Amino acid sequence: MFFSWVYVYFAWVYHRMFKWVVRTLTGRHELQRICAGEGAGHKQTSKIESSLKNSKLGALRRIIEENVKNINDAVEGVIAVKGINILTCPSFAPCLLRCVEQICGYKTLVQDVETLRKNKYQSSKKDHEELLKKLWDLMMPDTPLEKRITKQWGTIGFQGDDPATDFRGMGILGLLNLIYFAETYNKAARHVLSHSHHPKYGYSYAVVGINMTSTAYHLLQDGTLKTHLYNHVERQPTVEDFHQVYCYVLFNFDQFWLAEKPRDIMEFSRVRDKFEEKLRRDLRNPTTIFKCDFTLEN
Repeated sequence: MFFSWVYVYFAWVYHRMFKWVVRTLTGRHELQRICAGEGAGHKQTSKIESSLKNSKLGALRRIIEENVKNINDAVEGVIAVKGINILTCPSFAPCLLRCVEQICGYKTLVQDVETLRKNKYQSSKKDHEELLKKLWDLMMPDTPLEKRITKQWGTIGFQGDDPATDFRGMGILGLLNLIYFAETYNKAARHVLSHSHHPKYGYSYAVVGINMTSTAYHLLQDGTLKTHLYNHVERQPTVEDFHQVYCYVLFNFDQFWLAEKPRDIMEFSRVRDKFEEKLRRDLRNPTTIFKCDFTLEN
């Protein structure tokens, strides 16, 4: 324990000395060097995030810790604190503004998604019931829903006669994800549904879809999705960007499941965990972007 503390201390001292030497030689602060040395995307934004988080100046750390709302004022404050001449470095302010918007936007997105997840599906709420009916109409446009409580729900992969019980873990977020996929990429969603009816490799579409909401949610919560979002979304990511990630995850899980050729549905946990590890491995590549350019084979 003592040697670990000593190592951390000397590593911190070395880092401070290194920054001072580089600044002396180049005449630029660390934030300036990052903006000048990296192109827009995950590499640049994550380095800016790390620099602000580890700054010895409380004003800079608070930008990250408190998730400031007025980002323009925060950027102007950084420029003032660091004494940066924006006339000789005109690209710095726009670069820092973009990065801080992405960083703070990610934190806000985590909060917004968590709010949706905690919003439990309630059959007593008319808007919740209308959303559920909308999902049916999108997935089964040629088949009328006979009644609210019915075995028909099993056709799109709910476990029982009342789908409300399947949303327990992910709340209204799981339903909104399913609807977004069905509405935005209807052919792809119905294509995946057809795969779920496979005589040998079939699975419960809606239940698996809610499981994929959980997968995407945990990737967002632990920061793994920063790679994709910092690369793909120029400014502040929104809930729609999370829905897009979900569509990518569900569509690609379907392909992964079929490629695995599982013995039966009892292998779901193993395949899901293996698929999640693949997503995490992909996102360790700093250039990764999840693109929803779905190819539907016959």
